[in-house]
Amino acid sequence: MKALWELRRYYRPYRGRFASGLALVILSSGLAGVIPWLLRAAIDGMRGGMAAERIQLIAGVMVAIALVSGAARYGMRDLMNGVSRRIEYDLRNTLFRHLASLDASYFASMRTGDIMARLTNDLGAVRMAVGPAIMYLINTIAGGAFALVFMVRIDPWLTLVALLPVALLPIIMAKGGTAIHHRFEAVQEHFSTMTTRAQENISGARIVRAYRQEEPEIARWSDMNEEYLHRNMRLVRLWGLLNPGFALLAGLGAVIVLGYGGRLVLQGEITVGSLVAFGFYLGML
Repeated sequence: MKALWELRRYYRPYRGRFASGLALVILSSGLAGVIPWLLRAAIDGMRGGMAAERIQLIAGVMVAIALVSGAARYGMRDLMNGVSRRIEYDLRNTLFRHLASLDASYFASMRTGDIMARLTNDLGAVRMAVGPAIMYLINTIAGGAFALVFMVRIDPWLTLVALLPVALLPIIMAKGGTAIHHRFEAVQEHFSTMTTRAQENISGARIVRAYRQEEPEIARWSDMNEEYLHRNMRLVRLWGLLNPGFALLAGLGAVIVLGYGGRLVLQGEITVGSLVAFGFYLGML
């Protein structure tokens, strides 16, 4: 967050678009939270003999809300991703302008690959942080808040029981996120080394050929490429462990809702529609 705060001056020209994007994020999350509540009313209405015209009206409202929510989601992605692309554009220009003003001694002490990595991969990572990452963070917070409000309204105790497995998510994410950060940095560092090697071979192609070093250089590049693959696979494997872990905890929550919530339905404490809506909210959460 400190790094994002230091980039605040790059947000200023686009603060209107950014604020509109955030507003659409919250709007889409709020609208998405209304749909299961309407579904609850429709299910309970059908079981209670509600008139077909009223059920059709509820269905029509659900479709309309889904369309508006979809349009809001499109708008938020267009605005937030657009802002991140513009900030990346400004950062790249600023970085290149800064590089052009530096003394030759700087370039003598810095590897070309490091500089190229900053202009390519690193700026791409910054773009993801200043746009999509914030968008999904706000979407998660807003969607979770709306879901929790509706879940508590259905049954506070069922909400508490269903959230027990989910409480482990922050712990797993904190530890896993730190490990992912370190592995991603290792990938970026090696990418810089590979870029430097490629630049040296391309700029010094005549020397390589004059000394007949083609095969040794190809072998070195193959080893570096294999190491790059190895580092990326370590990163991918960690992601591969985290995602099923999240799914497992979500599945445990669903099992608890089905068991305990089903018992509440049989005891007449909540309705079938409430249980179905609760399951949707848990999925949102």
